[in-house]
Amino acid sequence: MPYKNKDRRSNHATTPRLSRRDFTAFAAGFTSAPATASDRKQPVIDLDVNVKMPDGTCDAVFIHPTNGSHPGVLMWHDSPGLRPVIRDLGRRIAAEGYSVLVPNLFYRAHTAPVFDASFDYANNPADREKYAHTVASFLAPGAAERDAVAYIAFLDSQPQVNKKKKIGTHGYCLGGPYIIRTAAALPDRVGAGASFHGGFLGL
Repeated sequence: MPYKNKDRRSNHATTPRLSRRDFTAFAAGFTSAPATASDRKQPVIDLDVNVKMPDGTCDAVFIHPTNGSHPGVLMWHDSPGLRPVIRDLGRRIAAEGYSVLVPNLFYRAHTAPVFDASFDYANNPADREKYAHTVASFLAPGAAERDAVAYIAFLDSQPQVNKKKKIGTHGYCLGGPYIIRTAAALPDRVGAGASFHGGFLGL
């Protein structure tokens, strides 16, 4: 369905070419690196949207260049959830010429942000319990596949998505294995996937 939310405009920062040796350090710092004037790409529109799902309504971010229609990208976030640094990463991808959906994967439990800055999984048992409760419905058998179909249907309903081009999917850590499930659920629609330090790859 079309979106109606207020937009924000942003620019993109390109990433440098890296050696294998530098990749680990790069991966840790990539999502927090600020844009610089010399690196700017296409300006993008950044919108908060609600996506109708089989299991409820998912709050999400839809980001696309200001003009034209572009290949769609579905982005699966990591365990800390949909937050400013993930939103910024969606902007970076969009500014390369893509229309990007970044959903709150934990929508069944809570709207984003799900975890605040004080969250400490390693040292706080209450936080570990909260995390287990939050991700349980997302990890349930078949949930990600149902979600993937709904997310891509949303992308395909937007005029900013070029439906003649294949969808790409992009996952971080917890979201990494779900690129595989997305491609399996929609093999004729998904043309590319990238997992960054994906966890739970045996799921």
